[in-house]
Amino acid sequence: MSFLRPLLTLAAAVAILASTYFAILEIAESKADGLAGGETFVLDSRHGAESAAFSGLLARLGEWDEEGLAASLVSLRDAGHIHVAPRLGGGRSAVYVNALGLVSRIYLRGDNLVLRGLPFPDLDIPERAQRTFAMIRLAGTLVHELAHYGGIEDEDAAYDREIEWYRQLGERNADRLAGDERRLFDWALASALASAEAAREKAVPTPRPAQGR
Repeated sequence: MSFLRPLLTLAAAVAILASTYFAILEIAESKADGLAGGETFVLDSRHGAESAAFSGLLARLGEWDEEGLAASLVSLRDAGHIHVAPRLGGGRSAVYVNALGLVSRIYLRGDNLVLRGLPFPDLDIPERAQRTFAMIRLAGTLVHELAHYGGIEDEDAAYDREIEWYRQLGERNADRLAGDERRLFDWALASALASAEAAREKAVPTPRPAQGR
């Protein structure tokens, strides 16, 4: 029976390693959820309103000739890497979190995904234009967080990716729209771009030149 002892020792070591890994993974998941405000949940079919809103976003991306972005989001969702964060703070609509190198997720704030009100209720702007703005802004924010998910750590570089996406979105749809639909889309896109640029200025302030005395 002595020949079994090495096998039993190896099995015990593997069991210890496995239990340690899963314990650390649980800590990482808890840390990630905490950074997103807590009470988060995975985006899947069990959450009807959020799942339907996400499907609506994917449909609009298809209309805008953004199949590549839609495919990336579907891949992350199907892998369980997109979560909804009802309590995400700091004025953020989405955030990428990597905890302990084990948990990589993009968290979406619930009320930005499921838009229950208009973003500019006090402005005399058509509802369709406001909802298009909200959809474009959310998509652009996801482009930003996907950049971080893909390994871009620099915030300024992620904003470069996001702002370039807005500009390309306008170019791709310039000939598709006309009349009032074009004017509403142009307003929504320009407003989303201005919002992103303002967020960038707040997150990455432009250094002021030194002044002589």
